Amino acid sequence: MKEKLSLICDRLLSHQQIACCQSFFGIPHHGKDLLIYNILDLQQKPLLLIGHHGVVSAMTFGNAMSPVLLCSASADYIIVWDVQKCQKQTQKGELPTGKVIGTLLGKIIHLSFCFCDDRVAACTEAAIYILSPKTQETLSRLTGHLGPLTSAEFCPWNENVLISTSEDRTFKVWDLNTETVVYQSFVLSAFPLLNVMFLESERFLVVGSADGQVFCYSIGDNHKFSPVTKMDLQKLEKRYKVQRHNMSHEAEVGESSTEDKVETSKPILALFCPLRNKNIHEM
Repeated sequence: MKEKLSLICDRLLSHQQIACCQSFFGIPHHGKDLLIYNILDLQQKPLLLIGHHGVVSAMTFGNAMSPVLLCSASADYIIVWDVQKCQKQTQKGELPTGKVIGTLLGKIIHLSFCFCDDRVAACTEAAIYILSPKTQETLSRLTGHLGPLTSAEFCPWNENVLISTSEDRTFKVWDLNTETVVYQSFVLSAFPLLNVMFLESERFLVVGSADGQVFCYSIGDNHKFSPVTKMDLQKLEKRYKVQRHNMSHEAEVGESSTEDKVETSKPILALFCPLRNKNIHEM
């Protein structure tokens, strides 16, 4: 692992969705603006995007290499930017412009593109809005969770399937053609579920919770979900440290001396698989 870029932000971003792809990295700037850094050329001046009137609460890049699309959201606007086009506009001395695809939907918690970038899922606390970057239409509005939403992601091999997570500690599987729930999980944890990720090669769904639990499900035909494994990252971290330092005796002493200490949970803030063909054991 190698650090490529280190930044000091002007506000706390630890629980906010920021954007990163193979070529670019984006963060909010002074609340309402965006700074986009070229990861492949860190000497290049960051691209400044101005368009929101409210504080930017979520942002994400699309999946295509060209054009690279960026979606950003505030309570007033959801905007899709063509990053390369904005770079050219800046070089000409023009103000970079984006396309407004949603207005006044409320605070956006999470954004995601479908695999071909022709739909965007935008989560408020109460609803998921499916938006079209091309026609700038709201295609559907999905509700049903008993608590605030935390994320929603399109299935990469079936873009008419969307999976959402919520503070109600469940995930739902939506059929976008019928706008109905085709599967709902049981309550998985004592803490909210925060995010999901797909492992396409093995047809797995991975779900992360606020207390450091990771749940893996296999996805079968007709939306059948079967549990595969469950991991506690805090326990895995302890086990790794013991194995790494080969201090079995000292570890036992350390554990006995810290029995009465209160441990804080480590939320799964993001899930990432660098290669689409990675499996659950290599993740």
